[in-house]
Amino acid sequence: MTQKTTYYDLLGLAPEADLERIGAAYLRLSRELAERADDDVEIRQKKLKQAFEVLSDPVRRAAYDAGLNGQSSLSFRGESPLPGEVALGGARRNPVRVLLSIIATLMIVGLVIQVGVMFSTYRRVNEAALPNAASPAAEKAYLQDFYQTYGIRAASREEADLLLADMRRKEAAEREQRTQERQQEEQERAQRRFEEESRRLGAQVTADNLRAEEEARRVREDEERRKEAQEKAQQDAERMKREAEIARFRSRSGLGSE
Repeated sequence: MTQKTTYYDLLGLAPEADLERIGAAYLRLSRELAERADDDVEIRQKKLKQAFEVLSDPVRRAAYDAGLNGQSSLSFRGESPLPGEVALGGARRNPVRVLLSIIATLMIVGLVIQVGVMFSTYRRVNEAALPNAASPAAEKAYLQDFYQTYGIRAASREEADLLLADMRRKEAAEREQRTQERQQEEQERAQRRFEEESRRLGAQVTADNLRAEEEARRVREDEERRKEAQEKAQQDAERMKREAEIARFRSRSGLGSE
């Protein structure tokens, strides 16, 4: 079965290529296509532009990479990967995705620790209470400990449990929001870096073009001066030749008259 051409193949890049390499490859291939006169230049230019737009956007690139990984797993799910292939796949992970995975893992660990602390507190309250945990004294001790821990007075144990569950949901929502904000900031920083690099590359290309034009102009001027010098030398040679012929003619004419 023929393997489908990917955006990385169109740009001649490896899947782990960074934004700088993606921008440089796109500019180079665009210039090369602009110098050609084939009928399919416009189609190839559109494909290159589409590949560049997807791979330069971290969100769209992550979705595209996930799709490629999904197709790869469907094609080879009957085969077990070699250890070298597993190591190579891990080395090709996107640095931003790896960072976000680490952050998410740390958040999960923090949540587990917090739940463990709350469970320990609850268990200590039950151990410190009367043997019958459902007794009014045990519930009163639990509510008092809940108030000292969270600063909220609950009318009953059920209400305290509901309040605790609501606080956990709010904390999870806040953590998710902070994670999304960090991801957005990372994407914006990556986009700014890419735009700055693109402007730098564009300025460099413009400067190179100007230098090439200036060099071509100097070459043309030197060629024109050389041609003018050759023409002048040729004209001087012809003039001197005519003067010499006239002088010889006059000399022969003077000898004949004598």
